[in-house]
Amino acid sequence: MLRIDRKNQSFTLLETPRLADVSISERYDLQEFISNSPQAFFKELGLEVFLVGKEIMPSKSVQDRIDLLAVDKEGNSVIIELKRGNNKLQLLQAISYAGMMAQWTAEDLLRLLDESHQESLTDFLEVDIEEVNRAQRIVLIAEEFDYALLVGTEWLSKNYGVDVMCCRISVAKDAVSGIEYLVCSNVYPAPELFQEATPRGQRSSINTIVAWSNWSAALAEVTNPEMVAFYQGQLSENRESYLRKRILHYRIEGKRRWFVAARQSRAYVWQHGRFDNDIEYWKEGLSENASVKPVKRGRCLSFLLETKNEFAFFQKSVTDVLITTIWNDGVDEEDSEVDSDA
Repeated sequence: MLRIDRKNQSFTLLETPRLADVSISERYDLQEFISNSPQAFFKELGLEVFLVGKEIMPSKSVQDRIDLLAVDKEGNSVIIELKRGNNKLQLLQAISYAGMMAQWTAEDLLRLLDESHQESLTDFLEVDIEEVNRAQRIVLIAEEFDYALLVGTEWLSKNYGVDVMCCRISVAKDAVSGIEYLVCSNVYPAPELFQEATPRGQRSSINTIVAWSNWSAALAEVTNPEMVAFYQGQLSENRESYLRKRILHYRIEGKRRWFVAARQSRAYVWQHGRFDNDIEYWKEGLSENASVKPVKRGRCLSFLLETKNEFAFFQKSVTDVLITTIWNDGVDEEDSEVDSDA
């Protein structure tokens, strides 16, 4: 890193000590720095994730702990391993943690958060909260990476679709002011390819999400013309949306209350929270095929939309009739299976 000297129109090299030289440890310093400022740190890496916690034990069968655990907007858990210096076993360690995390349910992960943080996570996600931890990602952060580790990372990514990111960190210090800086650079995948490249073999090895270039392309695969018309109308009104999952969001007083996800022939609706007699309300306005049912231990509802009348009833309800509804977010009933209309 260079310090700019505008007066002399020149650069000056900053000092670049090792983390050990400036007494920055993995657990008691670096981990704490990230935990106390996650948004700033992850933005520097080009990541948009929600930090769940630190020192997370992935299994009762081992004493090891995940340095940092996060969730991305797709609900994937993100295992973050920190190393000062270079450790060729860092990848193996992270893979074992990812394997253990794959045995967790969404409920297991959510138990790590209190109620307010669960609500913040729900608002952060672009999918319903039941999809949390359906897949796992790995982020390796270290001062240096062994060649064998990088070769293994590329092989896993290209041939088996394992989502691994390697980020090199270093310290820069301004001798004049004494201010220290953390420098981050993505080693793998190459920064230029991070947003664009699809690793070879990934589509055949894991369930990938189709990335549509626009809403016209996304709706072209929908076979229900009533759903297409509904989506087109909502999008023309600038409805909050998420193209990658063909989702429309609906809020009341800033809080997400419903999302509608387009399937091939029917739309899947998730209602965050409950209001009095909501099951009866939706069943009365929708057909029997709507499959209105409580989910998430009764704290939420799910149902399906298919006909023109059902889409019209839903739209009027969430934009007019239910605007002043009093919500009972603490309801706890027996959980039910989610009909995803796969």
